[in-house]
Amino acid sequence: MSEEELELYFASYVPLSSLPTPPPAKTVSIPAVQQKVDSTEAETPELEAHATYLSKLIPSNVSTQAPSMPIVADFLFRANLPIEMLAFTACILDALSHRFAASFRTASLPCTPTPFRYVPLFAKLQRQPPVRPEVVILAALSLAHGWLEDQPRSTAHWASVEGAAMFTTWELESAKTCILKDVDYGLFRITDKMVQRMLAGLRANATGLARQESGAFEEKEKRPKLSLKMRGAATWVHGMQTPEPSP
Repeated sequence: MSEEELELYFASYVPLSSLPTPPPAKTVSIPAVQQKVDSTEAETPELEAHATYLSKLIPSNVSTQAPSMPIVADFLFRANLPIEMLAFTACILDALSHRFAASFRTASLPCTPTPFRYVPLFAKLQRQPPVRPEVVILAALSLAHGWLEDQPRSTAHWASVEGAAMFTTWELESAKTCILKDVDYGLFRITDKMVQRMLAGLRANATGLARQESGAFEEKEKRPKLSLKMRGAATWVHGMQTPEPSP
């Protein structure tokens, strides 16, 4: 820019305001989202019954820990899937073999390279904390939804929303891959008869749980209640405790 252009610019320059420039706004730190899942969202007995049914279908040798029913119920609450899709999920879990546990635990190991020291796989498995079996159910839900729905949700969506960031996208994708390998990528082999059988099991389990809760409530109502009406209560007369005078 030449000197003439600069003089012309400053001659026609008008400040935006005569007020002084305000100080920069104070940055407000946004607290990090708590990733701990509070099992308070799903309180319906039906979801708890479905969570119990799906958890029993996981191979028992997957983890030393049992799946948390409230956490699985929260998955179902946030996923909001029809019961037919839950039945398809049950078919996927029921098709898993006992070999799935070994491949799943191996795939769950962190990818930490050790170039200078050889660590046997057995030692890695001993040092590794027990895996959370809930990720298997979340992965099966994601696979069932992706197989039956025209517009499936991404793995990142399932990990962050339905899973409430309890698992990373890598952990969820690894569990899905292990499931597909164990069933030999045979989701197409799940027939309508299998789904109907699981559907009947889900409904029967929910009905049975509802009857148990109803029976417990009726039993509680039948129990004799403590009466606070106390006949012949004592009374204070002239500073002394005496029996209540008869009429």
